[in-house]
Amino acid sequence: MGITDQIMGVGVLLILGYTGGQLAKKIKLPAVAGYCLMGILLSPSIFNIIPYDLSLELNALKILGLSIIAMIIGGELRYKTIKKIGKSIVVITFMQIFTTVLAVFLGMFFLLGKDLSISLIMASMAVATAPAATVAVMREYKAKGNFSTTLLGVIALDDALCIILVGFALAIAKGLTQIGATFEMADMAHPAWELVGSLGVGFATGLILCFILKYIKDRSETIVVLLGFVLINSGIAVYFDLSSLLVNMVSGAAVANFFVKSPFIINVFDDIDLPIFVIFFTLAGASLQLDLLAANWLPALVYIVARAVGKISGCYYGAIISGADNVTKKYLGFAMLPKAGVSIGLILFVQSRFPGTELAAVVTAIELAAVTFYEIIGPMATRYALVGAGETSTVGIDQTGDKKIEV
Repeated sequence: MGITDQIMGVGVLLILGYTGGQLAKKIKLPAVAGYCLMGILLSPSIFNIIPYDLSLELNALKILGLSIIAMIIGGELRYKTIKKIGKSIVVITFMQIFTTVLAVFLGMFFLLGKDLSISLIMASMAVATAPAATVAVMREYKAKGNFSTTLLGVIALDDALCIILVGFALAIAKGLTQIGATFEMADMAHPAWELVGSLGVGFATGLILCFILKYIKDRSETIVVLLGFVLINSGIAVYFDLSSLLVNMVSGAAVANFFVKSPFIINVFDDIDLPIFVIFFTLAGASLQLDLLAANWLPALVYIVARAVGKISGCYYGAIISGADNVTKKYLGFAMLPKAGVSIGLILFVQSRFPGTELAAVVTAIELAAVTFYEIIGPMATRYALVGAGETSTVGIDQTGDKKIEV
């Protein structure tokens, strides 16, 4: 019999999740991987300590965690820093999108023989990268530098473009699966609104936040105001069917670029982010469904491998084309592997457009199976990339990008 009380459930997630993180550190894994693995042990798939119903009831905590992480990413996207590496971010983003879509489509359509609609949707959804695990690992290892900034920039642009890409795929799929249906620009209304609306709301709330922050001097009070705006942004996003991820990301970027008094003010979240990360990732692990991974292991395996090939090769060749350094060429693709929060939102979007269909069922099963895998492997891949890039607090690297040294 699992826990049914929300208060007790949050307490168990905090304590056991933290324990999982500490155990992970003992064997040189990122703490976030420990949180997720502990969550899986607590899930209905193993010990059922956090039942599925309780996981749904605590969904607000998932939104809060992802929204704070989004604002933290925005806070790192400062124009003066991005200006130096802006070309690399744009070129790498588009290149890895192209290679990921191509690799997954070929795997789904030609290797597995899935129909064209499913193949197109899966290929577009493969583009999404989960920022949560990346940010958590970066903060755990205190990663700073051009590689980290490039990574966050690529993730931000990647997820924004993914929304539009999935919208196009769904519009084409509608024409292919419904008799007499054709592609119409009206089918793009929702993804266009989600992107443009999210950018507009985030920019507006960011400017309001800048104005309010001018009159606040205490660090604790700053946290209160920022947290309040994170919740307001997320509430507006839910009400108007926008992306809470993009709204908070843009809001954080606006503060970082227009709040001249202290462009690094978003960093005050350092004081409170650990318990939020512990709950967020442990709860994410508890929401994963191992039975789906087992039941769909073959299509999931093809999808997982094809996506990894697309991300890693795309970042590599994008870095070559844009003239990025050796470190970016070698490691950026590995840090782009995490996949979770954004994908769940896209799954719900697919289900709303094709309710009760085989297409929605197949997409959901494969995507959730892949999310289960990447939720565990993603943080480890990100750690590997950050250590290799020499931007953690414990490991350095020479300018050739080949030799690691202790610092």
